Formats: sequence, C-alpha cells, structure tokens
Amino acid sequence: MREGELENVAPKKLRPLRRHRLRNILGVAASLAIISAVLPNLNRSTAYALQNLPIAGAYFKLVTVRDYTLAEGDRTATVKIGEVQLETEKGNSAERAQKSAEEVNAAIQRITEEEIAAFREELGSEGFSNLEITTEVVTDNENWYSVCLTQLSQSADSAENLHYFTIRKRDGKLMALRDLFAPGSDYRKSVSEEIKRQMREEMAQNPEKVYWLDTDGVGNEFTEISEQQSFYINRDGKLVICFDEGDIAPMSMGSLQFVMPEALSGLTM
Repeated sequence: MREGELENVAPKKLRPLRRHRLRNILGVAASLAIISAVLPNLNRSTAYALQNLPIAGAYFKLVTVRDYTLAEGDRTATVKIGEVQLETEKGNSAERAQKSAEEVNAAIQRITEEEIAAFREELGSEGFSNLEITTEVVTDNENWYSVCLTQLSQSADSAENLHYFTIRKRDGKLMALRDLFAPGSDYRKSVSEEIKRQMREEMAQNPEKVYWLDTDGVGNEFTEISEQQSFYINRDGKLVICFDEGDIAPMSMGSLQFVMPEALSGLTM
C-alpha cells in the first residue's frame, strides 16, 4: 500500500507543553478524519489495505515446527506440520485468540503423536505402508482463519483423513459448528437436509456418483451430521461441511465437501 506523506510547511514555533500536546491530539484526529473522508474515493485494493490495518482483531501465521521422516524397510512416515502463531495488536481479542491458537496446536500435536505411535508399532513387520501428515492454511481472509491437518495413509488401500480448525478473527474464537447458527436453531437438521438435497441433485446429474442415501443399506446410510461434524469457512466466506473417505459414500469418491448456501435456515455468519 502506498501512503501519502503529510508535511507541515509552516515555521515551527515554541509553544507551552499543554498546547503542544493538544495540537498533536487534534492533528491525529484530523488525520483520521482525512482517511475517513478519502477512503470511499480510493481504488478497491488501496481501500481494502487501509481497512485492514492491524488495529483490532487477530492475525495468525502457520510456522513449520516439525519436519522429519521415519523409515524402515518398506515403511515410511513423513511429518511436516505447523504451529499456529498469533500476530495481533493488544486488545480484547488477543487473550482469546492466543488460547484458540494453543488449542489448535494441541490438537494437531495429539493427532500427530497418535498416528506416529501407531506407525512405530508396525515397524519391523512385513508389508508396505506410507504415512504423510501435513498442515496447510485453507483460509486467511479478513474474517476467518482456517487450518487443515491432513493424514494420508497408504498400504494395500489408501485413506485420507482431514481435520479442520477455524478461528473467527474479530474476537479470536475457535469455532464449533453450532457457533455459526442462531441460538436454539436446529442447525443439524438444516445442514443435513441441505446436504441430502445436494446429494440427490448430484446423483441425478451424474449416475456415477453414489451416496449412501435413500437406500436399504444397513448402518451406513446418511441421516444427519454429527455434533462434532468437520467444517471450515472457505475463502469466499461460505460454510463448507466435510466428510472423510467412506463416511457417506464409497471410498472411491474420496473426501467430500458440501458448500452451504448463505440463506440456510439459522445460519448467522
């Protein structure tokens, strides 16, 4: 962002201390007034930059803290995971944002350690296996910060598991799905019905797509999302509901995502 320079070309005069401080305060107020007046007339990119100066709210970065490979015979585990670190001005959101970052990091650490422990138990046994654990930022916009932890396991078959963590920047809150809906709303029903609608629409348009819905199958038909349903907010600010391979459809369809409409009942994002 290019910033103009305000210069005072009038000759300097010695003034009493109190008047000098008052002039500084008035000068700051005048500068803010100028920015407010000029902002609507700036081009879009410059206006966006000014609006997003780090005055309030939380700002994060993902820093790689573990990067290593374990290998023995035909078994290999590769770990490259990051830690969410907080970059924020002091404010009411800072303490909550720091706590949210710590919760995300603890979850990533716990899941990674569990997977590596399971991998170590297989070392020395016959057979091929490959494990990859990685993290990436999927959303970092004005309002949301979402990180994904991916576990990819390969042996006779392959399986991918995704764990999403979403923080609301304005107050640093680590979000649960229910937090995105009005209090008391039946959000699970609203989301589930929309997912079913999209499933039926996709299967009608493409016969090769198969969801476990409206079938006579036992124990695997999709009925409703869980209380711990995986989700994130995408770069367009829309709610995305996520399922791992084999959750609601054959493994061959991979990990599945459903973007929720902004007008979904109860949604208050």
